[in-house]
Amino acid sequence: MDTSELYHVHFNACLVRQRSVKKHKKGSPLPKGHFTVGQKSHFMKMWRSTFLPLPKSLTSFHDCMGKLKSIVFMAEISKGTRLDAGTIRPMSLPDNSLITTRQLPDKNLIVIPDKDINQTPIESRQESISTTCPKNYTISKQVSEDTSNPISPIDQTKRVQNQTNEEWLAEYEKQWALECNELF
Repeated sequence: MDTSELYHVHFNACLVRQRSVKKHKKGSPLPKGHFTVGQKSHFMKMWRSTFLPLPKSLTSFHDCMGKLKSIVFMAEISKGTRLDAGTIRPMSLPDNSLITTRQLPDKNLIVIPDKDINQTPIESRQESISTTCPKNYTISKQVSEDTSNPISPIDQTKRVQNQTNEEWLAEYEKQWALECNELF
């Protein structure tokens, strides 16, 4: 319920350095306003429920906290005005929260630049060659145009379908004998 009362929530966070760096030793305090959280912490669960992008590292949340201002949260009350950190979740998300991270451009990208490529004419005309058929296939001078195969695949299929068992067995034995002769 909205009672115009201010509520707060406490999250577990680490305020000291986890590693030594050039100027600072492990265990020294982080700068004011900086903190780090664990991967499985309630803070991380709450952040993921908002669909906001995660910062580059777990120590960079201080740079993104302002993004939470536009989100209304709901949670169970634990004591007085304190909210239970494990139950906090967004009640409404900002309008732009579901925009993809990379919006597509209005113009298509140029895949291959055409500076140095020879431009082909729009209409390509092929000259008819006297030794070619209408589709410009070269006619062989060794065979006439009207040659054809007397047994087509359809005729072969009909022949096999109309074959008796004895004819099939005889043809099978003949083929088997030819293959055996080749192998041995």
